[in-house]
Amino acid sequence: MKNFLLLLTFAGVVGSVHAQELVKDDAAKTSVGHWALAIETDNLLLLKKVDGPGDDYYLRKIVPSIGYFATNTLLLGVGVPLGLSSRNGTYYSSGTIGQAGVYSSTSSPTQIGIAPFVQLFLGKGKVKPYVGASYRYTHQQLNFSIRELSVYLKQTGNESELSVFTGLTYLLTPKLGIDAKLRYGWQRGDHPYITFPNRLESSYSSTYSYMGQLLSANVGLRLMIGE
Repeated sequence: MKNFLLLLTFAGVVGSVHAQELVKDDAAKTSVGHWALAIETDNLLLLKKVDGPGDDYYLRKIVPSIGYFATNTLLLGVGVPLGLSSRNGTYYSSGTIGQAGVYSSTSSPTQIGIAPFVQLFLGKGKVKPYVGASYRYTHQQLNFSIRELSVYLKQTGNESELSVFTGLTYLLTPKLGIDAKLRYGWQRGDHPYITFPNRLESSYSSTYSYMGQLLSANVGLRLMIGE
C-alpha cells in the first residue's frame, strides 16, 4: 500500500510538470556537465536466492540518487538506499517476565546505505536505454518490542551487494523522465535476527552470515538539471 501511494505521488508530479512543458523530439538532456536527480523503488522482487536461513525481513526500499554526466552518455553517481518495515505479531506470556496474557509485539527492521554507480546511456531521442553497474553497502537494524511487558530488543547487521543493471528512461519533457530498471545482484552480509518464542520467557539476539543473489525490477523518476 505504501509503495502504491508513492507511485501515485510520482504520477502527480509527472502530470504537474508535463502540463507546463511540452516534449521536443530532439530533447536529450544527457550531455556533459549536466546533473541528474532520481528516485526509484525496489518494489518488485523477481528472484531471491539466499544460501542460509533466508531473509525474513526483506525490505521494500526507496533509493534517491544524484549523478553527474562525465561525458554525453556516461553518468557517474551515488544513491542512498533507505528501507523501513514494521510487522505486528502476537506474544503469549506465561507470566514469568510479567503477568500472563496475550500481548502485541512489533518487529521493525530498517536499512540505510550508500550505492555508488556508473551508468552508460545508449541511443538518442526521448527513449534512452542504458546499462550500468553498482556497489551497495547498507547498515541494518532490527528492533523488537512488547510495550506492555517493557521488552525492547535491538540487533544490527550489514549487507554488501555488487550488481549489474539495464533499463531505459523515457523523457516526458526535456528534463523529466520515467525510469524502469532490471537489476541482478550478488549479496553477502550479516543479517540481524531476534527470537522471542511464544510461551517461553527467554530471548536470543544475534546475526547470521549469508550469501545470495537477487533479481529485482525498479521504477522511478529522473530529473535532468542544467541548460
